[in-house]
Amino acid sequence: MEKISQEYLEKAEHEVEEDFQDEKLQKMLGSLGGKPTKKDKFFNIVFLVLVIGLFAIELFWRRLVGTVALDFAILLISLKLIYLMHSQARVNHYQFWILTAIEMKTTMLLEQMQKSSIEYDKDEE
Repeated sequence: MEKISQEYLEKAEHEVEEDFQDEKLQKMLGSLGGKPTKKDKFFNIVFLVLVIGLFAIELFWRRLVGTVALDFAILLISLKLIYLMHSQARVNHYQFWILTAIEMKTTMLLEQMQKSSIEYDKDEE
């Protein structure tokens, strides 16, 4: 029985290594928590310039624009927070999906091991 368990463990390890070497999986995992894309960097820079610019307008030309610039800066910050919450919800969804897939694969391997060990025990008798 020890021999079969070790065999299935080695097989499972080999399958996991193949999965991690899969380019699609690497791209997907990289997109979840990896480096920001050029689009994200551009969006963040434009956002930062707009917010700083609006606060500067509010500080130096208050008589000209009133509090409109400050209102727009606060609106932009609120929109950025909403965007970040949406992005985090997407990441949580993908993480849940990945963990569910891992759990299903583990359950399948466990069922295969149990079936094989039952068959092995019957063959020994």
